[in-house]
Amino acid sequence: MKFLKIEWTKKKGAIGLLATTLVVTSFILGGYVATGNWNPWGNKHYYQMLNANFQECYTPAGGTSQCQSTHNVIFNTGALYVEQVVEKGVTSPSCAPIGAACSFNWIAMSASATAPLATQSSTGLTTAATSGDCGVAGGTGGQNGAELTANGFTAAAGTVTDISGGTGASSTIVKTFTATATQSVAQSCLVNQQANGSANRVNLAAATFTAISLNSADTITITWTIAWSWT
Repeated sequence: MKFLKIEWTKKKGAIGLLATTLVVTSFILGGYVATGNWNPWGNKHYYQMLNANFQECYTPAGGTSQCQSTHNVIFNTGALYVEQVVEKGVTSPSCAPIGAACSFNWIAMSASATAPLATQSSTGLTTAATSGDCGVAGGTGGQNGAELTANGFTAAAGTVTDISGGTGASSTIVKTFTATATQSVAQSCLVNQQANGSANRVNLAAATFTAISLNSADTITITWTIAWSWT
């Protein structure tokens, strides 16, 4: 009986060791598939900005609100700016990242209906290849539009609602513009400062939508929603 008991104990030990090996192997392999890194613990605090979504609600004076939603483009150059702030504490362009005057809480508008591309450079002064202005990503060789600076549509700070809760939470930036004269709008951008035509301007994201012609006293509410995920 003692012989049989010893053999059974050995078998249970072998099964347990095999199960543990499979669990560890699966963990490491899964971490590599997800991150490209063989060290799963090295990605324990990996953070990712999932996406940004855009909505506008146009309300004619005395009329009923009409809304459009669209998934926008996040520019590679805008994402690089965010990465540099988070990981290096420095940025290029060199607008100081700390403070409301230099944060992505500014909403800019354009009449340009030309859809932006993520690969278009969206920072700094307007040149043949780059621009931080709304509707001008890629410079004069890209969207080739213009940012609105009159008729009630100068870039303005939105109201920010911070994320709350765990992974998958969202933050929002909301701003209502009131037209002071007839103006067509077809694009909105999330930028890091009010002043356009600036070497320090960064355009993080842009969204085009069906053009709207606003009359004086009409309003349009812009809502940018950014979803965050971390593991």
